Amino acid sequence: MFGWFKGKINNAKERIRIAKEINPRSFRSMAREITDLADACSQVCLPESELLQRVEKIKGEMEQLTELTLQPEFKKLSVQRKMELRQSLIQSREQILDSMQATPSPTKLIQ
Repeated sequence: MFGWFKGKINNAKERIRIAKEINPRSFRSMAREITDLADACSQVCLPESELLQRVEKIKGEMEQLTELTLQPEFKKLSVQRKMELRQSLIQSREQILDSMQATPSPTKLIQ
């Protein structure tokens, strides 16, 4: 009896966690964070580099995502698609952070 009740509570907690993760506000927040990271990355990247072009493309995609989350069609997407999109955003954030760490410093002197 208690096992069944505990299972129901755990299922409810899991549904609440997933609902928070796929909330449009969460996506807008992640997109804003990735845009800020992309802005910072574009400041440390060399001009005319491939990385700078990728960063600019990511910034454009984040603007599109923000617009998409404001549309009623976004709520109609399946939970699976939203979870995939969320995972993709997490990977994009990690790639930007890795790119920023890999860029050479603009000067040889330690600031």
